Amino acid sequence: MKSVQTTGLVVAILIAAAAAGFGVYQWMQPNRNAQLAQEQATPEQAPAMTPQQAMSVSMNDLDGAPHTLADWHGKVMLVNFWATWCPPCREEIPLLVKLQAKYAARGLQIVGIATDETSEDSVRTFTRRMLVNYPILMGNEQVEQMVAGLGGDLIGLPYTVLVNRQGQVIRLHPGQLHPGETEKWISEALDGTTPAPAAASTPPRNQTVTK
Repeated sequence: MKSVQTTGLVVAILIAAAAAGFGVYQWMQPNRNAQLAQEQATPEQAPAMTPQQAMSVSMNDLDGAPHTLADWHGKVMLVNFWATWCPPCREEIPLLVKLQAKYAARGLQIVGIATDETSEDSVRTFTRRMLVNYPILMGNEQVEQMVAGLGGDLIGLPYTVLVNRQGQVIRLHPGQLHPGETEKWISEALDGTTPAPAAASTPPRNQTVTK
């Protein structure tokens, strides 16, 4: 009887020691456990885009057809990043409509990229009401990376990129466009007198911060 009790006591001690040992092991590694959890929770950062990759990002138009900016290679492109909820974006739409009508025959193509939108219907309704005469693409999760690839930083809306006929970015403009200034840039680009590469233009004017 005494032997059985002794054996049971030894087993209990061994189990307790094993449990204690595991607890000590876990307690001694809190930093490692936290590091592993952080590594699992932190997503990998997307690699930087080249200008060529940025021009090849596929986005759907309001009819669901895919397009890239490279589709308009050979034209002078004014790429306008905007959103329906952004007041300065809405205010400059009539200017863009006017410029597209005035300079289309000379080779200008304005392209609007709607960002942070949840509904194509809201964009479609707005653009029809504003009589938008240039293509609108629905931005996706690659928009910020795309702007960075073109040499810019999408810290707010609107944000405009001017691209020459060779596909080179020749101007980056954060904030609302000024009519006379913008028309001058477009005219110079169409005449081929704007130097490349791009330089950021004047400080942001009427820009809605996005992040």
